[in-house]
Amino acid sequence: MKAEQFLSYIKDAKSKATVGNYTNGLKRFSEWYGKDLDTILEERFEDLKSQDMTVRKRFNREIEKFHRHLKNEGYSQNSAVTYTEGIRQLFRFFDMDIKNLPTEVTRKTTTVKDYVASVSEYRDMFNCGNILDRVIISMALDLGWRVGDFAKVRKDMLPNLEKEAPLAFELVTEKEEVVSKSFLSSQTVNLLKTYLNTLPQDNPYLFPNGNGGYLDPESIGKRLKVLAKKAKIVIPKGKRLRFHCFRKRFLSECANLKIDINTAKIMCGKSVPKDMLTYLSEVEHKKAFEEVHERLRLTEINNVINKKDAHIMKLEKRIEELEIMNKGLIEMMRSVHITDGKREEKEDLAKTVRKLGEEAIKREKEEWDKVIEENNNNNH
Repeated sequence: MKAEQFLSYIKDAKSKATVGNYTNGLKRFSEWYGKDLDTILEERFEDLKSQDMTVRKRFNREIEKFHRHLKNEGYSQNSAVTYTEGIRQLFRFFDMDIKNLPTEVTRKTTTVKDYVASVSEYRDMFNCGNILDRVIISMALDLGWRVGDFAKVRKDMLPNLEKEAPLAFELVTEKEEVVSKSFLSSQTVNLLKTYLNTLPQDNPYLFPNGNGGYLDPESIGKRLKVLAKKAKIVIPKGKRLRFHCFRKRFLSECANLKIDINTAKIMCGKSVPKDMLTYLSEVEHKKAFEEVHERLRLTEINNVINKKDAHIMKLEKRIEELEIMNKGLIEMMRSVHITDGKREEKEDLAKTVRKLGEEAIKREKEEWDKVIEENNNNNH
């Protein structure tokens, strides 16, 4: 049975929460549609053979109707989207993707359930934990990854810890299948050097369980809750502290520092236009990471020179940006002679340049708002 192949895959590759959501969604869709999953797959396969676009898009309409049915049954927008995701992922698994669905069928509404701890609260949790807890917190703040990718890190995936930090650490993310160009801070590297000596030799994972596998996302989440309780962090009613909040804190600090939106996405494994992957160099990523890590540091900097170096680096980056802008302005102004007859034209050009700059800033702010909103809607 083809559907069993998909169900077997997600049980091995996805978190328990995701497996539950997909399974429940598929069960509801099958009951609503009145046919089993293998029959549904066969129908989808036959539809895609047709030259008639109306036939090819039949399941687009069925999924829209299913979403509407769930809303009419009293399900929230987020629950309705979650349950439609199961059938969409089933089709995708067999290369029969459903594309161009209306946003109302695929987009969740922003929720406020997550409690994004402050850096000082993460520091308190860090100080209450053992070596495993400290590695999890420090490394999670460095990477900003989803818990599914984080939990499955193997020891042999780590970079050479003897090199000077921050160390580049790349991963092809599971959900979006993009390259995350991340870094490990000196703080995390020093913790790892101690932590690795405590691990069993026969388990390949960085966060092993007692059965030869890795510590599942639910277990990691429980550890964070215990640490929050030990650190006496008061989480407001209706809010939750979970691993995904590390990702939110990382992106929020990037936004506060006005780091380039694409650089921030690349560092934590969010998809960006392909041309940006080559346009932005590792040097730029590294500088951005050092700037963010300075805000997310869990231990005190003993060497004052390090603080000065970080500040100088930030100023140098700003100077570089201004020099690039200045060169662009000079090139644009060259064609305009400084004469009385051309003075008005020069002023118009300056206004145009200023307007373009303002529009660029506005676009970046809108992009950041979109990223933060998407991040709030992400349940995994």
